[in-house]
Amino acid sequence: MRHNHQPGTAFTPRTLSLGCHAEPIQLTFQPGTSVLAAIDEALAAKGFQSAVIEVTQGAFLPLVYVTPIIPADGLHAAWYSDTHAPSGRAEIERLTIVFGQRDGQPFLHCHGVWQHADGYRGAGHLMPNDAQFAEPVDATVWGISGAIMDQLDDSETRFRLFTPLPHAEAPTIAPRRAVLCRLKPNEPLHRAIEAIAASHGIVRASLHGIGSLIGCTFQSGETMTAAASELLIRSGWLAPDAAGDARVALDLVIVDPDRRIFEGVIVEGADPVCITFELLIVEEDD
Repeated sequence: MRHNHQPGTAFTPRTLSLGCHAEPIQLTFQPGTSVLAAIDEALAAKGFQSAVIEVTQGAFLPLVYVTPIIPADGLHAAWYSDTHAPSGRAEIERLTIVFGQRDGQPFLHCHGVWQHADGYRGAGHLMPNDAQFAEPVDATVWGISGAIMDQLDDSETRFRLFTPLPHAEAPTIAPRRAVLCRLKPNEPLHRAIEAIAASHGIVRASLHGIGSLIGCTFQSGETMTAAASELLIRSGWLAPDAAGDARVALDLVIVDPDRRIFEGVIVEGADPVCITFELLIVEEDD
């Protein structure tokens, strides 16, 4: 399995997870302010301080984002490109947003795919204080109760990373049992998710999140070989196989340092985490 060298010492546990509950709701984010402010306003009205959000329509004006690079300074295993700020309206194809807090203030981590006004299809890491929605944007939101993503210093990667922490201030909800997770570098993606779910007694679930991988191998035979990437889960499931063992299936969109976009269902057990993988596991009925 592929492996990268992080600037800091690896430490256990290699996955972090907290049991919580998640409520699916529909929200509309308004234009005229930053993406971060628009999402914070909509979530605050419902009483949520952490959520995973999925968007499949709408537009940005402006769109501001970065893409992954492999730095030469040895300070990080992966880093960010210079800012991309295409002119004009950019149509949203898909966004996945992890919302939580940083230094006690609202913060979010968003990966997405979009189309520039000139027709270029791009993908990467949204700059949420600079980008704005061009119009009201509808979203499917998993509001989280019992846990929150808090961006904390991580000595292994030298990044500040969303980390699940207990949180009792959100509304008390009970529709779906869930698990809020962070996977650390070099963890095998499928096996790590399966182990987390098993530890929480979950055998059937939908999977929602974003992260980065060291290369990516698709069932189609295509391979993204770069050691740095940005991705979102387009569709993810945990379900029993023919033998009754709970197995993960993931359909991803991923972008490499050359800004090439790869997409599709990935091969089980082939792809380890690069910097982080932020995940919400939501239990589904049989």
